[in-house]
Amino acid sequence: MLLVYAAVLIATKVKGREGEPVFRGATLGAVAVLALVVQYVSFFWGCHHLAKGKGQSSGMILVGALGPLIQFILLLVIHSLPDHHEPHLLPGSSPRAKRSRESSVARIVRFRRNAFLGNLIGLIGILIALSLVFFPTGLAVDPGNETALAVFIFAVGYCGVLTGCWWWAKAKAWTEGIVGIGLLPLVILFIPWVRLIYVEMPGLLPAAMVMMPLILLVIMFVLPDKSGIQKRKTWERD
Repeated sequence: MLLVYAAVLIATKVKGREGEPVFRGATLGAVAVLALVVQYVSFFWGCHHLAKGKGQSSGMILVGALGPLIQFILLLVIHSLPDHHEPHLLPGSSPRAKRSRESSVARIVRFRRNAFLGNLIGLIGILIALSLVFFPTGLAVDPGNETALAVFIFAVGYCGVLTGCWWWAKAKAWTEGIVGIGLLPLVILFIPWVRLIYVEMPGLLPAAMVMMPLILLVIMFVLPDKSGIQKRKTWERD
């Protein structure tokens, strides 16, 4: 979100051929304020759980209200604090050795957490991109610039969904190659003669690019979980 805030500040300096601003100042200001608010909320939420995960007091994160620079320093401090929940390993143990001591349940939970974050970020990006296309905000003086911004945001969201589904496949003990379903619209571009269908129907590629990540999410949702964690939870309740 800080990168978004910096991008907004840079966009205010961009001018067209006639010396006029390319983006509207009022809309950029609203986006900058929204980005800063989301950044603060994300920082406090993330640092609170990071401090709890390391067995440290979360009261120190209140200092982050002083600004992004203090937040960055506070992140370094929290990461440098000892982890009271970390298991004691033998001297000279590597991070790979720590990962090898991870239980199967903890590993699946980590996979699911990564899948949730990837899919959440991806879906938000896709929704923002679609809203910019179908409901123009007037962010840019030239509508083409807003469309280009929507394409960039969609690409980020598209990659986020694929990454989230990749982790989801690992969590359900399926092969990660199933994520290739989301790339099928792009595969057609490399098939001679067949790709001419996009020339005849230019709107087919954007529609397919929007639908395939959603179809992939539905497929990942309905696939049975072969990791065994559900059966283990049922056995524990019994």
